[in-house]
Amino acid sequence: LSHGGGVRALSSDLSEMLKEMSNQDLDMRFEAIKAEKKRREATLIIGAAGAVGKRLCHALSQRGHRVIASDRMENIPGTLKDAVSDGERPGVCVGGIDVTDSEALRALFHEHADENTTVWNLAAPLSVETAMDPTVAEAITVGGMEKVLSAMSEVGAKRICFTDSIGSFGAEAPRENATAKWLTENPQQDPGSDYGRQKRGCRELMDQFRREHGGDPRFAVLPGVLHSNPVWGNGTTEYALDALLAAPHQETKLGLPTGEAYVCPIDPDIAMPMVFVDDLMRGLIALQEAEPHELTEPENGYCIPGLSFTPNELFAEIRKHHPGFGFRVELDENMNKFANLWPETLNSSEPLRDLGYAPEVGLSEMVSFVLQAHEDRNSYTAEAFKAMDKDGDGILTLKDIEGHVRKRLVRGRTTSYNTGQGAMDLVMNQLMSELDTNKDGLISWGTFSEWYRNNSVEQVVKRIQASSLSAP
Repeated sequence: LSHGGGVRALSSDLSEMLKEMSNQDLDMRFEAIKAEKKRREATLIIGAAGAVGKRLCHALSQRGHRVIASDRMENIPGTLKDAVSDGERPGVCVGGIDVTDSEALRALFHEHADENTTVWNLAAPLSVETAMDPTVAEAITVGGMEKVLSAMSEVGAKRICFTDSIGSFGAEAPRENATAKWLTENPQQDPGSDYGRQKRGCRELMDQFRREHGGDPRFAVLPGVLHSNPVWGNGTTEYALDALLAAPHQETKLGLPTGEAYVCPIDPDIAMPMVFVDDLMRGLIALQEAEPHELTEPENGYCIPGLSFTPNELFAEIRKHHPGFGFRVELDENMNKFANLWPETLNSSEPLRDLGYAPEVGLSEMVSFVLQAHEDRNSYTAEAFKAMDKDGDGILTLKDIEGHVRKRLVRGRTTSYNTGQGAMDLVMNQLMSELDTNKDGLISWGTFSEWYRNNSVEQVVKRIQASSLSAP
């Protein structure tokens, strides 16, 4: 038989076999086929260590997806490792993958991807970061996408999902109810920034991948992402995260010095679209999991709407929790330009119709949740600070920190290479290099709490001890 004849014969035999099955047998066989298909599938996330990437890794793992989390960081954070191993199908983390490195990407794909792999490309600087160095951003965003698609074509992967941005909309775009469709129908509009032009370049590359390789590209237009993480990137909508972080530092309930008034970098009466990260995860997963025939929008593009508010509306909500919250306006040229350029609201009808997605978290709930997370974190940080600040003057010295480390943290075995005192010297040198940035030997509560957002004394001690024990 020819190949075509063999396929037809096999199809005919299968059809006859299915006719003889009971409904119960058919249901069991169908479920078994779905389970096997799911077992073969995986999701590869590039740029997984960012705020969105970590959450997406965890959300997909909880949905039963096997996740391969890659990032340019050599040492993958423990939180990301936990995120991919928390589901019924534990995944893996791969560090040291720079999206601008073709060979590293090819090795990643050949080891961890095939035709059953969905890819998320999240590797891209934010709006303000792009404005500060557009050449580097171009290499990461557009050059990186080109390299990702090339690696996908080598292993037969078809589905690529991409996080676009409201930064793709320029002055010609509608201010209300903006849609992803408008971007595809107006490919020559000027987004007014390198950031938006680079996002457009990625959409064009994905559409080329669809035409030339039969790809299944999908993109989500993201508004500002709101979350309770302790750190975030340098974007425009991140002003809201900055304000929510500043509010708990303007009170004295922790018995420590207060922070200054928050500096608002954009017009306080300009509304911008945002989305709480829990809603965003539901929208992104719905986009990934949708069957191709369910996606009716051009180029499979969808906005992920959430909520919209002005800085003044946000500050009024913050004052319900912190009545003394203070701010002043000092406009940042780039941030204020983007705030006035981008849409105020995103249309919700297309994602609801095709993805079954609608946002659930409003302004009041978001503010309450994020503030509580920061307040809990501040309390924990204050405990650590006070444990070292023996005289209670709100300032740490090298002696304060060393006494705390020596008494509570440096313990266990040492080596001939690194004695106990040697370990102490290494720890203190590292801590002071990170904390004492102006080299005056004094660490304020403000400096310590800012550093503690993404670090801890315990983490530094563990890093030093691990590197000492592994040394020859």
